[in-house]
Amino acid sequence: MAQWVLLLVLLMFAGCSKKETPQTKQKEIPISVYRVTPQKVEVFYTANGYFESPKDVTLRPEVSGRVLALFADEGFSVRAGQPLLKIDPTDYENTLRQIQANLMQAKANYENQKAIYERRKFLYEQNLISREDFENAGTQLKVYQDQVSALQAQLKNAEVQLSRTVLKAPFSGYIAQKFVNIGDYITPQSQTFRVVVLDPIKVVFQVPQNISATKGSLVYLDVEGLGRYPYEGKVIFVSPSADANRLITVKAIVNNPHGDLKPNMYAKVNLPLYSTTAFKIPETAVVLVGNEKTVWKVEGTRVLPVKVDIIKQEKGYVFVRGDLKDGDEVAVENAYLLNQTSRVKVK
Repeated sequence: MAQWVLLLVLLMFAGCSKKETPQTKQKEIPISVYRVTPQKVEVFYTANGYFESPKDVTLRPEVSGRVLALFADEGFSVRAGQPLLKIDPTDYENTLRQIQANLMQAKANYENQKAIYERRKFLYEQNLISREDFENAGTQLKVYQDQVSALQAQLKNAEVQLSRTVLKAPFSGYIAQKFVNIGDYITPQSQTFRVVVLDPIKVVFQVPQNISATKGSLVYLDVEGLGRYPYEGKVIFVSPSADANRLITVKAIVNNPHGDLKPNMYAKVNLPLYSTTAFKIPETAVVLVGNEKTVWKVEGTRVLPVKVDIIKQEKGYVFVRGDLKDGDEVAVENAYLLNQTSRVKVK
């Protein structure tokens, strides 16, 4: 009897401990969606580059002297042949005048000796003087003639030296640096001005051996502070050999009419590779599922993973290829919270 009472108590206790647990409803994840559309896209190889002037020269004078005047300063635009500075020409003018005087005397001596030579020649032909006297007159005439020629050469050199007291711009460009002031004594070893050409300007960059760059190819430049792709250039040089890192140097010429691009400025150089069709979607729509880049395609309240390949990225968007079609919607906001069992609600 006691055993039956104990069994009844145990059954009643077990029955009281059981409670019905209602099935919990799965919570929906709020998302925003983006409707995809295929579009043409240009794929680029992007490299770091820098600008260099096609002509960049530090000028030195060809004669020595004290700087008498300056005709240009840093930042000035100059034309080819424009005077930049003047060296005191006094010594060179004095030398020129001395040579001119010597030349006049030498020419007078030559003309006088030439008259003597003609008289001696006549007398010799009449057998009135010896051959030796005649030849001596000819020898002296040759001496004066050589003196005239030598002084004429000295005169030309003196004129050149005098002209070099004015230093001129070798080409049109800009004064990038000035190294002299009025009163400085300068020599052919002294730096005076650095002159550079800004328009056009060259951009220098490198590409790996598997990227094809050919002369005439267009490149597009992204220069910090000047906007994206406002400049384009044309490839004018491809190095015939790679460097120690197996990179090939490429140079492109860029129009720079306003001089905004300066030597040694930095740029991102975009070299077109090919055109293709891809889907443009926000970056936040792409998540990693395992090791694969994935977007979640929305179908009603469910989502399906679609593996994608990113072929280009710009301004918060990516261009992808994958098993998508025109009009498909992909999750953007909260995409990183999703999995294949998730239920979603579009906001």
